Amino acid sequence: MKKLMILLLGILMSVSSFSKTLEGIGRGESEITAKKEALADLSNQVQVNIKSEFMSNKNLTNGISDREISSGISTLSETNLLGVDFKVKKKWFRSKYIATAILDESKISLYEKKANELRNLINNNYNQVSQTKDFNLKKNYLTSALKSYEEFDSYRNIAIVLGSNKIYNLPYTKTQLENDLESIVKKINSDSLYNGINILYVKSNGKFNKNSKEYFDNYFYTVLASISHENDDKIAMSNENNSTVNTLVKVVLNSNFTSIKPAVYYNKKMITPESFITTLNITVELYNKKEIKNLLTISATGEGTDENSKKIAYEKAVKNGFEQIKLKLKKALIK
Repeated sequence: MKKLMILLLGILMSVSSFSKTLEGIGRGESEITAKKEALADLSNQVQVNIKSEFMSNKNLTNGISDREISSGISTLSETNLLGVDFKVKKKWFRSKYIATAILDESKISLYEKKANELRNLINNNYNQVSQTKDFNLKKNYLTSALKSYEEFDSYRNIAIVLGSNKIYNLPYTKTQLENDLESIVKKINSDSLYNGINILYVKSNGKFNKNSKEYFDNYFYTVLASISHENDDKIAMSNENNSTVNTLVKVVLNSNFTSIKPAVYYNKKMITPESFITTLNITVELYNKKEIKNLLTISATGEGTDENSKKIAYEKAVKNGFEQIKLKLKKALIK
């Protein structure tokens, strides 16, 4: 009988050692501020306990790497804390509030339920990956699964720290999901028209004035040549829309307006001379020639001013417009 009592006592001590009450303390000029500080402190306490629990009990890791454990801890935020109770005291001497945020084992079920819901969501998304042949859909499912995995880690870890024995492990780790996603992204890129050298055929049209189209076209080709030169010559231009072309580029001058800004005089002396101001709007569209679908549309408004020449004002506006487009175009053409 004595041995049985000792055994039962040992079991009770073992169970109680996993049940914890975590507290965070906060102070502030108002009750709201004190509670906010207490919640932040409680969040820190939870993170410390999670790290301690996992590092001391390797059975809980289920093959999870230290990096993943650290990631799960770092993603924990105050929004992951459910069922927190508060006790607030007011110190009349200095009109200060002291708040205690309390989280104990009685709230375990909240975290178990949330972890289970997220585990099911992750499994559903992961199972969908094998159900579809569309690599973009595979990418979306894996991205959603990874996002849910971070939340799952937080709720699961808190449940364990509070004493839960329901360790909702998944049959795959976060690292495995990340590797699967990386593999899918590489597959998408290898099948994309951006793989290797991008062969462009450019066609322009729009509201050009007399002899202004040549400068417009030449400057755009200069921009493309610059992008190619900066990126190991991964872009080439074709004069014909032949079989080597994989990208169609449509460049449109949507509007082209020049106004004259009158000279400014003060006491019959000219302060600012008359000048030409050109404002134009440019749109660049990229199309996948094989699939005949729009890949990118970029628009920009360029402005140019010159005191002596309407032509130079136009050229400055063209340059200004294409330089705005260059960065976005570079990101689209170079992968």
